Amino acid sequence: MSIGSNIKNILLSLCIGGMPLLYAEPVIHPFEIESGIVIYEIYGGTQLTAETNLSIKGNAKLCFKEWGEIRMEEENGMVLTTGAVKHKQYVKRLEKQTKDSVITVDYKNEQLLERKKVKSKENDEDETQGLVKTGRQSVADLLCDIWEGPGVKKCIYKGIVLKSESHVFDISYVKVATEAIFDINVSDEECEVPDYPMQEFALFKDKVKTKNQYKVDNFCKVLKDTAYELKDNNITYSANNIEDEKRQKFINHISKDIYKRQKELLPALLLSMKKMRECLQTGENPFEANQCIESFSRMKVQLGTEEDDYIIFWDDKRKDALLDKIEDELIDLQSRIPCVNRAKNITDLSTCMK
Repeated sequence: MSIGSNIKNILLSLCIGGMPLLYAEPVIHPFEIESGIVIYEIYGGTQLTAETNLSIKGNAKLCFKEWGEIRMEEENGMVLTTGAVKHKQYVKRLEKQTKDSVITVDYKNEQLLERKKVKSKENDEDETQGLVKTGRQSVADLLCDIWEGPGVKKCIYKGIVLKSESHVFDISYVKVATEAIFDINVSDEECEVPDYPMQEFALFKDKVKTKNQYKVDNFCKVLKDTAYELKDNNITYSANNIEDEKRQKFINHISKDIYKRQKELLPALLLSMKKMRECLQTGENPFEANQCIESFSRMKVQLGTEEDDYIIFWDDKRKDALLDKIEDELIDLQSRIPCVNRAKNITDLSTCMK
């Protein structure tokens, strides 16, 4: 074989061997920025029923490094209902993603729930899927691209969502960045989850998901997920074309946990009032009187009612006035309990308490 033939064979081998390198798929990261921290404000709400209003307030933090391959999202806030149904509950959610897994913090049971990521293009996150680019907007002093779809609007900067809005059945949920710091040295501590024991799941089965989907700490997630369901089905609902029956069904759907807590708390509140009345009748001084109302006051906070019940002065006149007030409230609540027991959803309950 000639020297020329050998050279040709070597070149051909090099070319063929190098082809996978030439055609290798580029590495695509979630974000186009290596590291950073974004601080968000959360707000929203609606008129749940004719007698009850709902508001959402809170804040969130996104901490990421390695171009978003490792990131942690934390949300803290409050869901509050006022009017006929009084309810207050604090929201706390934390989720961390690595290249291989998603870790969710279960604060109630003080444990970490881990599921492995399934490597598939179908499972790749795409914040713009099904949305249309409609313009640009400045958020946290950064110019981001606006993407919109039915019930959903996002403003995205280099893969990072700086603002997301959901509007479903005239219920609003907005999460908007107020501060963004990029390309900084993000420490492991800033992206760390609590030191709870780990519980592993190969995959979250449907029954695991639905078991907790109505909890108040997932209220906002339910609202956002429903917005995406409407988007995927190309359905648009706004305040102008809402069908009352469909809206009422949706309201009862997202308020299921609030309804369940109220069904438990209201009869317990009645029992607490009776015990407080009995205790106050024998109270001889402010210290004893405050001990009588302590448990009742804590329960009212859970119902979203904050009053300064602390007793400083205590005499027969003040004692009789307080007992008369408690008696009136007790009679009123007791008359509503049969209706509360029959209530099947938040709409029924709101009617009972108006």
